[in-house]
Amino acid sequence: MADPISRRTVFAYSAGIAGATYAGIVAKEHAERGRVADQADPGDPAAPVTSPAPGRVTSPVPRPRGARPPAFPAPRVLSAAGGELRVTLTARAALVDLGAPQLIRTYAYDNAIPGRTWEIRGGDTLRVHLRNRLPAAAGRAARPDRPHAWTTTNLHTHGLHVSPAGHADNVFLEIPPGEEQHLEIAVPRDHPGGLFWYHPHWPGAAAQQLRGGMAGALIVRGAIDEVEEVAAAREHVMVLQAIELGGRYELLDPVPEPAAGQSFFPRSRVLYPVNGTLAPTVTMYPGEVQRWRLLNAAAGTFMSLRLARHDFHVLAWDGLTLRAPDPARVLMLSPGNRAEVLVRAGRPGRYDLVLTPGSSQYPDIPGMPAAGAPSPTEPGRAGVPGFPVVPGELAARAVLSVEVTGHGPAMGLPTGLPAFDPPVGRIARRRDVAFTARQPRGAPFPAFGVDGVPFDPARPPYRPVLGTAEEWTVTNAPGPGLAQQAYAFHVHTNPFRITKRNGTRLAEPAWRDTCVLTKGAGDSITLETYFADFPGRLTEHCQVLPQADLGLMSGIEIVRPGEHRRR
Repeated sequence: MADPISRRTVFAYSAGIAGATYAGIVAKEHAERGRVADQADPGDPAAPVTSPAPGRVTSPVPRPRGARPPAFPAPRVLSAAGGELRVTLTARAALVDLGAPQLIRTYAYDNAIPGRTWEIRGGDTLRVHLRNRLPAAAGRAARPDRPHAWTTTNLHTHGLHVSPAGHADNVFLEIPPGEEQHLEIAVPRDHPGGLFWYHPHWPGAAAQQLRGGMAGALIVRGAIDEVEEVAAAREHVMVLQAIELGGRYELLDPVPEPAAGQSFFPRSRVLYPVNGTLAPTVTMYPGEVQRWRLLNAAAGTFMSLRLARHDFHVLAWDGLTLRAPDPARVLMLSPGNRAEVLVRAGRPGRYDLVLTPGSSQYPDIPGMPAAGAPSPTEPGRAGVPGFPVVPGELAARAVLSVEVTGHGPAMGLPTGLPAFDPPVGRIARRRDVAFTARQPRGAPFPAFGVDGVPFDPARPPYRPVLGTAEEWTVTNAPGPGLAQQAYAFHVHTNPFRITKRNGTRLAEPAWRDTCVLTKGAGDSITLETYFADFPGRLTEHCQVLPQADLGLMSGIEIVRPGEHRRR
């Protein structure tokens, strides 16, 4: 029998607006950069555009000689009161200042990248008035497995264990441009405390809106916040994004049927801001412990992070707390992953947080495991048609600096944590799921799908039964002759407990809501999930959202006993 895989190894695994009208947009002077001014109702189409503080671009545009790096920005926090959080959230075309050589033209929530941070507790209700003020999409697609209706929107509270039905976390709600919807999301009283996030999820549109910057952090306060050493640490939410733009710093429209050499999602440059700022600076004193809450909010970029001469002490993955802090030199976050860590500052000096990006086609970055069963790429086939890589896009870069200076009281690290580890129960059914890519005869592009079938909302969903547990084995299953690709498996509503990788049982199971599926043909994860409550329709999909929008998604409907019919 193969040796068990260590928990630390598992952590390594998990980890065109052309033609749109920008009415009333007021450009800011350089001297005013960094100020966020709520000068008008953000829902007003003529409201001035505001944004978080800008920063420098490490490459290819250097910071001017002698200029100080920007201070660390924090998105505005909206906190629940009286058992509810009421939010008006407006999706719109916007000019945003990231600190690049010029303002960027993109899609944003309330004119800011990222959106505001929402803070709640278990038992609260989220009441979201979602308004779609995006322009009408210029293109059309005749197939549901191509980018289409990319300015239609909705809302997914990623990782929250809440109802997927009605006007809650329902990703089948359709909100076209000019329309709006009132959402009501009741959070269970016993919901775990941790870092979650919100973003659009309309099939065919999610990648376009996320690569433009439409995302925000969502914090649930809970038992982890009451641990003495955690409560004493200064907290920083860090929303990491990959903003994909054209040569004029504009978000380009997708191309549903690209020509040879074209991309489904065109771009000529990619910016990697932290909280809407390029290369900001965090200040610490020697021996200080800070709590960093890291979110990979990119549409499809894997992110490997390393802080020079410092360890990360991992508290939680995907908002689900560990039994004790786990030290790590490298964090590998798949799209959608969150890592909550403590960082203890070392000697005075300046230290870079280095990001090494990876893509589905080129996933070999620090912290990403090697394929379990390597299968060579067909000679002459590098990458996948429709997904060309921009020069420099995957180069390592400093996205944040830590300046250690001054002095203060010594701080400690916790030895134990309130672990998330609920019982799963007896397994009622086992299921095999394949993430597939096929090369249809005569077609220029591969066809993505689940079990060989591209997503179609009209297709009957898989139907687990409320109150039962299931074991799934999810496998990377490319067709012959296709380049190897990594994926990121995500399922809505319920987290899952990973018990095996490539058939080898883990030394300790790992809870996640998003997990990398490494690139080798036949690579797999085996997981257990419990459908304790919340009937309704939801999706499982690849969190590399360009692939999800091209078909790598399927429907699930949790049904009550007696309603079950096997698909």
